[in-house]
Formats: sequence, structure tokens, C-alpha cells
Amino acid sequence: MVAGCSALGGRDTNQDSWHAGERLIAVADGVGGAPAGEVASRLAMESVVAAGPDMPPEEAAVRANAAVRAYAETDPATHGMATTLVIAALGADGWVRGAYVGDSVTLVQTDRVELLSSPHTLGAELVAAGHLTAEEGARHPNRNALVRAVGMEPTLQPDTWSRPAVVGERYLLCSDGLTDALDDADFLAALTGLRAADPRQCVETLVRLACEAGARDNVTAVVGDVVAWPT
Repeated sequence: MVAGCSALGGRDTNQDSWHAGERLIAVADGVGGAPAGEVASRLAMESVVAAGPDMPPEEAAVRANAAVRAYAETDPATHGMATTLVIAALGADGWVRGAYVGDSVTLVQTDRVELLSSPHTLGAELVAAGHLTAEEGARHPNRNALVRAVGMEPTLQPDTWSRPAVVGERYLLCSDGLTDALDDADFLAALTGLRAADPRQCVETLVRLACEAGARDNVTAVVGDVVAWPT
């Protein structure tokens, strides 16, 4: 069972793209401040969907990077465009695999909520490398600057994760417009309260709560529940 939902939030246009397929879910968030973010996210998503659920997600992300870069070479107005990308795919072998680039979010929920992605931002990278403490990273003036995104460089190194599929697990992919609008406590409380809700109700409620909280960015959420796996 899958569902997706997106809203403008505090933006005039929506630069997010999403896909909710039976075995493949994904979210792309066009990079703000760069040209044609909505074009980059759309192209990346089209490439991921064309690759399908059986292609390793990291390979699908690399193909998306090539597609965005190739388009930018043909249209000067889109030069420099980029997008975040998170992918989760249910394989025919009963494993769920994911890849991510940028600062969009991937979560899995069972009896608890587990973060499967980490942001590719300057602040997070400096903290991970030990150059800053977590507190210093949170105060860094360029902490949210992306250091990795689809379309940013000719080559792409997505991070990956994998785990066996378990019936009843819920995967949530979202743009940072959702997590930035809700603090951790409210976000976790909302997820806990929606655990028994179907995916459609879950994503629509999360997006609505973010908008009501004053989201300054586009807000997109996609949920996939594991109900079975291919045999």
C-alpha cells in the first residue's frame, strides 16, 4: 500500500516531485537558489521511475544524475540545476533497498521510528568529520548548504541502505519542508498517532500539519507499507 502528497507550503511554485508505486517510492526536492529546481526534480523522478524497482537504487540515482546533467547541457537556462533524491525499492528477493542524495529524509517505522538517511549538508559533514561539535554544526551559518545533490557534479556517490522486508513496516520518504516545519517531538508524535492510519491518510495529515505549522518550503511525503513481497 502506497500513497503520496505534496503542497506548496511557503513557496510560489512546487519544486518537489514524487512517485508512489507498488514496489518503488521516491521523492526529489529541487534545490532552492539554483535555476530550474522543478525541472531537475522532474527529470530525476522520470529517470528513477523508468529504471524501475529492480534496478539497484544507487544505480538509478546515478542515471538520474546523468539525465539532469545532459538536459542542462542542452538548455542554458537550466545550467546548474540540481535536486535531492531519496529512493526505496522492494526487491523480488524480499529486501528493501534505498539510496539517497541531499537532505530529503527516509524513515522506517515499526514499533519505533528509525532514520535511514543522513543529510549531505555542510553542517552535517563538518560534524561527521569531527571538525565541529553537534552544537557548533547547528549554528554554522552555512549548515544547510548541500554538498551532494543530483546534477551538482558529473559523478554521483549516493549513500545506500538495505534491510529485509517485514510485513507491517512503514517507509516514509519526505522533503525537508516537512521535517523543518515540525520539531522532532511533534513529528514523532504525529507518526505514532498515524501508525494505524492507511498511507493516504498518513501523508495527507503529515503535509497538512506541516503547512499549518508555517512550512516555508514545499512539503512532500510518500509512504509505502510492506504488506507482502514478490515471490
